[in-house]
Amino acid sequence: MPHATRAVTIGGFGFLLTLAAWQDLSPPRFSAHLEVSIEPRMPARVYLFKNNAPFRLWPVQAVLPIRSDTFYRDRLWKQNSDPDVLEVIASDEYHYILLKGRATFHLPPGKYRMEAYRGMFYTPARVEFELRPDETRRLPLELKPWPSVRPEEWISGDAHIHLPRSRDEDSVYLGWLEAEDLSVGNFLQLQRQTDAAAQYAFGRAGEARRAGYSIRPGQETRNQTFGHMIMTGVNELIRPLSTGSELANAPDDYPFHSLLLDRGRGAGGTVGYAHFRPGYRNLTLLMDLALGKLDFLELFQFGVLNDAEWYELLNAGLRVTGIAGSDFPVPLASRRPWPRWLPLLGPERAMVRAKPGDDPYQAWAKGVRGGHVLLTNGPIVEMTVDEKAGTALANASFFRPLEILEIVRNGHVIAQVPGDGALTSLGVIAKLPPDESCWVAARVRARKLEGEPDIRGHTSPLWVLRANRSAVVGAARQAVAARWEAELARYRALGLVFATEAQRREFFDLAGQASAKLRQGTP
Repeated sequence: MPHATRAVTIGGFGFLLTLAAWQDLSPPRFSAHLEVSIEPRMPARVYLFKNNAPFRLWPVQAVLPIRSDTFYRDRLWKQNSDPDVLEVIASDEYHYILLKGRATFHLPPGKYRMEAYRGMFYTPARVEFELRPDETRRLPLELKPWPSVRPEEWISGDAHIHLPRSRDEDSVYLGWLEAEDLSVGNFLQLQRQTDAAAQYAFGRAGEARRAGYSIRPGQETRNQTFGHMIMTGVNELIRPLSTGSELANAPDDYPFHSLLLDRGRGAGGTVGYAHFRPGYRNLTLLMDLALGKLDFLELFQFGVLNDAEWYELLNAGLRVTGIAGSDFPVPLASRRPWPRWLPLLGPERAMVRAKPGDDPYQAWAKGVRGGHVLLTNGPIVEMTVDEKAGTALANASFFRPLEILEIVRNGHVIAQVPGDGALTSLGVIAKLPPDESCWVAARVRARKLEGEPDIRGHTSPLWVLRANRSAVVGAARQAVAARWEAELARYRALGLVFATEAQRREFFDLAGQASAKLRQGTP
């Protein structure tokens, strides 16, 4: 009999727990029911404010709590296999992703404002409303592309996302990409002693795809002495993921980056260096650039476009494409409050003017390798060169007023047109010297709101070669050569760790070849 009593007691307690859980999922008494829909129907990112203060939405069916550390262990939690809403929590801020473009929420009565955002090409929506007890209200939020832009003609990419991923999470992450209108998300595995931001497979086996959107696994390979490099789209994980005592489990600096870059390309990857910043010291970047091993440099990150340093390399005749990578989730911890205009994924983007077709990643990577990239965190800017007429024509547009549009030749502004505080499109034309080789590019800056970084766009350079003459500017190449030789002297003194003398000779032989190439007067 005591056993029966105990069973009844335990069973009753379990029933009460279940009942409590059901009650917890039920709408609170007197709450209003808000049926939100994006018009036309598509995923988007939304925020709610009550009495002008941020207010949480409920219920949600998936949550990604982010507390960034160097091991990237943030995991997605799902209540069911087909959630309507993803809540991203970072730095005590709440971001809501409508994965299907619609959702129902239960809210207390009061005065509210809801804002909706989608990528770079859609004008944000903002609606104020009031809810009464037990009211059911439909709230359409209209998102339209801003004038003169056609989102379907562009493929956008973020080259640098760190999120661990399992196969059953793909549908949520693809919905998030679509809500941010980010065509290609490069999810990168890396290593700090242990693997971090692990991907379940590589190549096509690890790719998640839906119409117009792709998550492609890749890797960030790091060494505290040589720098960080990115391999997007590799068909297999290239090990070692890290070398050197700080990041790996052995002190060896071998294989060095030049060898790993070759392996990455051999595995179908598009490769380059991450975190290109002023000074670009303590890197083997110049060595690998001189040896022709790079497809790109990550120029636009954390809201900063490092174009002046890029110009130094271009003036030295070193052709390299600039791309953008967020290093997600790092920016969410460094910019508070988060500027709501900026997408969480792809706050800076490498855009390729092409249609995604059946394989958005490959179309994007082809544009990167070909040097046909627009860097932007908002405005569109494009440029054409008419070599017969000797002119360059640039046009820019955005949904906010543009402040200035410029054409740059060999790092110097040769034509510009300012905005008038209202114009959302600008055009400018520049005359090019008839007998000098050069590179030209266009850049634009738009109005920014409080807390936002500079809102910029920058084209890839176009090379205008006259009579096959080099476009090297003055002593620029010799200055870059001197910079690399200073770096090489540091490496000789540093005591790099190689297991054999043959490995040491291999590194310094290639480093010497890079010096010789940079000392050549023409590339």
